[in-house]
Amino acid sequence: MMTIAQLERETGLSKDVLRVWERRYGFPTPSRAKSGERLYDAEQVERLRVIKRLMDQGQRPGRLLSMSAEELNAHAQFQQSVADEAMHLGPYQAIIEQVLSDDIAGLRHSLSRLLAKLGLQRFVQDVAPQLNELVGNNWASGRLDIHQEHFYSEELGRLLRAAIGGLRAANQPPRILLTTLSGEEHGLGLLMVEGVLAPEGAQCICLGPQTPIEDIFKAVSAYAIQVVILSFSSTFAHKKGLAATKQVRDRLPADVEIWAGGAMTRALRNHDSPGVLWTPELADCLVHLTDWRERHSN
Repeated sequence: MMTIAQLERETGLSKDVLRVWERRYGFPTPSRAKSGERLYDAEQVERLRVIKRLMDQGQRPGRLLSMSAEELNAHAQFQQSVADEAMHLGPYQAIIEQVLSDDIAGLRHSLSRLLAKLGLQRFVQDVAPQLNELVGNNWASGRLDIHQEHFYSEELGRLLRAAIGGLRAANQPPRILLTTLSGEEHGLGLLMVEGVLAPEGAQCICLGPQTPIEDIFKAVSAYAIQVVILSFSSTFAHKKGLAATKQVRDRLPADVEIWAGGAMTRALRNHDSPGVLWTPELADCLVHLTDWRERHSN
């Protein structure tokens, strides 16, 4: 059983949204602990995961919440088949099948071969995002288990770390700090950003996920950081992400830039946030890097 706070972290659905849905749609239907706290069973947690994934694809929550669990799973599987056909999977389908069949050696070989063929930057920009989306969709549709999603993420992360570690030491500005804030457990996006910027000679210092804000400030000072990059996955609530990013911005020196990226920020691309550059796509990082170097060339 999960508390509402745990469910918020697990699905990216805020407590307020969950309470509104409970009143308006009659789902979720939590039981209550002796203390009165809401508790959610595994079936409801899984159903909410699927709903959140479909919402991230642009579908309306009202329609999704009106479906039974069986209808929702069938709908998710149909959406997955449509997405697969639209993306012309080609060689990527073989990789997904390797994940689904727990083919450890096959997955490692396929990822390594693609990386060697395309190079680090192209692999990170052109291949990894599509694979991540496919894995996420298969997880949401119920075809892929959590252990398989975790294994895929760890294998991709291991491959990227090795490739980044094999680059020549980066010594060109800016000096960049990469991290996520508390509540954002996904660190794969940080490695993907580093995989785009490190080949350009940028000095990247990665703290990994969930760094407390106070420690971000200390690291900025200790490492003479010029740019802070924050990564947000699609499960991070927009309102919470905005507030946390503003809190970091307000505490950092004015000459330290913030680039905030990841799936969550796609909806914020045009949001007016002084001192923050929204960077929803990996290609945006290269644009910001070029711009930063031009502005600081003297």
